[in-house]
Amino acid sequence: LDAVKPEGVVNEAVAQVAFADRLLLNKTDLVSEAEELDRIEARLRGINGFAPIQRCAHSDVSVGSVLGINGFDLQRALKASPTLLDARGGETKHDASVTSVSIDQGAARHMRTVQQGALDLALLQSWISQLLEERGGDMYRMKGVLHIAHAEQRFVYHAVHM
Repeated sequence: LDAVKPEGVVNEAVAQVAFADRLLLNKTDLVSEAEELDRIEARLRGINGFAPIQRCAHSDVSVGSVLGINGFDLQRALKASPTLLDARGGETKHDASVTSVSIDQGAARHMRTVQQGALDLALLQSWISQLLEERGGDMYRMKGVLHIAHAEQRFVYHAVHM
């Protein structure tokens, strides 16, 4: 939250807190003084007074408390960022050190870098493990909708750097 950004560049951490539907304050077991957690919560509430804050340890959170909550509210988002829907506004400037990589099986065949079809769960887990081992410190978030071989439904995958 305190990262100093160049003029006009979005502070991604503040933006994430401002637009969050829920805030998970994790690793609370590592904080010895309750006053410190209270101070952090007050700071988060100063950025986003709407989102409930849930203290947790070891990411122990029920799925029902974060999924299917229908938390997005356009009016609240516009209050946090009045120019959110302004198509005439200038481009948002992002931190150049933050990049994005996409693996899109739905891309046109000549542009696709991966094969279409269901994913082998064991190979996927191995790849993600290797990726996190080699580049985990550089990663902020991973997300996607996965079609796993032999599964009757697709899976939403979402991981945030800890």
